[in-house]
Amino acid sequence: MAEKFNMMISAEKTESMVISKEPIRCKLAVHDKPIRQTLHCKYLGVEISSHMNVYQEVRAQANKASRISGCLRDMIWRNEHMTAESKVRIYKTVVRPILTYAAETRAETATTKSLLRSTEMRILRTIEGVTLRDQIRSSVIRDELKVQDVVRFVRSRRRNWRDHVDRMGTDRLAKWAKNERPNTRRPPGRPPKRWHVSWTSTSQEAG
Repeated sequence: MAEKFNMMISAEKTESMVISKEPIRCKLAVHDKPIRQTLHCKYLGVEISSHMNVYQEVRAQANKASRISGCLRDMIWRNEHMTAESKVRIYKTVVRPILTYAAETRAETATTKSLLRSTEMRILRTIEGVTLRDQIRSSVIRDELKVQDVVRFVRSRRRNWRDHVDRMGTDRLAKWAKNERPNTRRPPGRPPKRWHVSWTSTSQEAG
């Protein structure tokens, strides 16, 4: 005979969040104790907001990457005894994963792409030992350091994730979320960019 287990929910430690374009009040209670509603939370290192502010999520990751890069500035980036190749390998291993964490599952906008590029180029210029006053194009610095543009790097990861989801079974939630389409009417205003547009639009290849 299988044993039955009862799951206890702590009202003090539990929070609720409603994902919606407009603020919605969610009244939940456990044993007559109200559950506190929050507008943003951090899950596996990713900032999640109730109104799905992608820019805020990318900004938080860019700030983390910048802090890590700042810790490595004097020890690694400006170390005259290390080769540029070694510095780039450390950047790709330590900093870029923080900057692009979970990027394959979100839809990039022009603002988020600009933020990713500016954060990466700030680090690459420090590795190269140049500043904006030197007036060297970003593409030249990337070619000299042999670093792929971070937006194109994210796009390749997004396509790999698409292929991975396509190989999943039909009972997987990720497969269902990718293939299904909402059957309700869209609210007024410009709709948010869809995830698949980030790698299917031809204009994305140049941006």
